[in-house]
Amino acid sequence: MVCSDTGVRVGDGKGAALHLQAITAAFAGLGHETEVVGVAANADGPLEPWSVLQHLVPHPGRAEGALRERRKREVVELVVQVGTEAAARLRPDVVYERLSLFGTAGQRIAAASGARHVLEVNALLAVEEARWRGLTDAPLAARTEASVLSAADLRVAVSEEVASQVRAVAAGPVVVVPNGVDVDLFARLPAMADARARLGLPQDGRLLCFTGSLRPWHGLDVAVEALALLPDDVQVVVAGDGPVRGEIARRADELGVGARVHWLGQLSHGLVPVVLAACDVALAPYPDLREFAFSPLKLYEYLASGTPVVASAIGQIPQCLGQGRWGGLVTPGDPRALADGVAQVLGDPEAALSRAGRARDHALGEHGWPGRAAQILAALPERRAEVGRALAR
Repeated sequence: MVCSDTGVRVGDGKGAALHLQAITAAFAGLGHETEVVGVAANADGPLEPWSVLQHLVPHPGRAEGALRERRKREVVELVVQVGTEAAARLRPDVVYERLSLFGTAGQRIAAASGARHVLEVNALLAVEEARWRGLTDAPLAARTEASVLSAADLRVAVSEEVASQVRAVAAGPVVVVPNGVDVDLFARLPAMADARARLGLPQDGRLLCFTGSLRPWHGLDVAVEALALLPDDVQVVVAGDGPVRGEIARRADELGVGARVHWLGQLSHGLVPVVLAACDVALAPYPDLREFAFSPLKLYEYLASGTPVVASAIGQIPQCLGQGRWGGLVTPGDPRALADGVAQVLGDPEAALSRAGRARDHALGEHGWPGRAAQILAALPERRAEVGRALAR
């Protein structure tokens, strides 16, 4: 398992790192000897324990512009060095890499060890980075990404939308494997009153929750706008942190709902089921993003918690929610539509909980990480040498 992305750190509790951790654990749980090469998490936040052997390089520190991109390339070289040494001992059959900006590490480690190279694609990062942060060397990023995508033995896309983008850049096999859920983590849930007491949340009132990083594309601002349209006893619980927290908190104050937002900060992943058990509705309020291609980890966890869900009808989300069978779907980026969706759930809690209970059974039965890992393994091509021998015969 290889990841040279400086924003996806081994031991970190953010969604991308949890995804990497979960699929790694799933491969190991299926009986495969598994090791990870990546970037070490900072010790200043909640650290998530990994169950596999780790080979880590230090994070280079925050930077912007050309310096940031240069540091990313330097980390790639460190990961190649550490990973090649680890692979020489392990002699892996597969190098599974999460696509990273300027990320050639997995490809080079696989070539050195004779392993198949599987590339997990959560987004085309050269485009995404240029859109959200800016790139000083966008042509190099795009060329590198296209080259790595073209050379991989298998590409694992987290959504059909990502798969379409990959096929437009590179030929070769692509399998779509969405995010999943840690079935063991969500197997037992506390009662609502106990969960609220544990988190210091009010016992009265109706609580909406959002979990995950606070980024512009996650739509928490839409949820705050919707909160102002709902009755005063409705409140929002936010489990996560990120660069737009201050901006959203200021907007909540402007709307007069600042006191109705509970900021829990970034919590350990083990507390996410507690947060969801404490709340009446779980929100995935994505804005109307062009080319939405995410596979939201939070959505599968919402379903597994048995908490009624209201989510934006965009990208993979309607499919995940069974076109409304497992949760409410609303117009993306529309606070009024979100408020109406929440009001519908709160207006008939018995029906909402019944649907959420069925959704929980479905998620725990169909969306566990071991099943996701098995899908990937089933799609693996034969070794190139084996293919060559077969053609020769």
